[in-house]
Amino acid sequence: MRFVLGEKGLKRGREEKFDADTQDAAQAQEGHWISRSVSLIKKENMTQSYADIHPNMVVPALVHDGRLYLESMDIIEYLDQAFGGAPFVPAESPLRENTLALVQLAKELHLSLRYVSFRWSLGRLAMLNPKESQHLKTLASQGKDEENLVSFYDAYSNNGIPQSVFDEHLLKLYTAFKDLDTQLGDGRQFLMGDNISIADVFWSMKMLRLIETGYPFKKLHPALYEWYQRMYARPAFQNEVMGRNRTLNRVWRSKAAIERAFGVGLSKALNHLIAA
Repeated sequence: MRFVLGEKGLKRGREEKFDADTQDAAQAQEGHWISRSVSLIKKENMTQSYADIHPNMVVPALVHDGRLYLESMDIIEYLDQAFGGAPFVPAESPLRENTLALVQLAKELHLSLRYVSFRWSLGRLAMLNPKESQHLKTLASQGKDEENLVSFYDAYSNNGIPQSVFDEHLLKLYTAFKDLDTQLGDGRQFLMGDNISIADVFWSMKMLRLIETGYPFKKLHPALYEWYQRMYARPAFQNEVMGRNRTLNRVWRSKAAIERAFGVGLSKALNHLIAA
């Protein structure tokens, strides 16, 4: 979402607490958007304040002109309509259908991204203690828990997820990235051709998170890695996505580099799975 905001010519404005509800906190400067970060590490998404905003307790969420938009696809389609410019969601067929199919695959792999990033990056930081677990169950009972957070965190926090499950999700991501790498082998600039689209947004965000886990994109998927470098270099990515996240991004990448140096971590696990 932040990537698209930047591509639409909007600039990051001031930072507010995600639950700040004063009139001043909601008033953005012309041409800017207000950043309201929700720390997953601090489990701010599992607070009553955020559950009141998003009943599934996930990000992102967008408020514009008094209306709330919760699903990434809906948010980006709305930004296309509200701010014009080159559309991120193509209107013409079959490009639209092919783009949305690639987006749907990215959405289906969201669960795999969760398993892999928790196992090989967040680790114990993401575990809930009994009090936090009970609080999550209470919040989830107020919504639909469409993300199955209760069952996931219960299993993860109690070391109840077999390594084979983490491996399965890692292989699903590897297979998808391998296919994208082949697709980019024809020299295209973006995933769907000559123009940036919603597919580039979804997949570049996945790669950003997985690079923090130590996923060896440059070695395994060179064409995809070069595509990501083009996305990463775009001003909107640098200013709106990275922004204040640079320090934390470096911390995660440093952690992954140390693990790789000691022969542990995601790279070793993936090499073993590919060779098997």
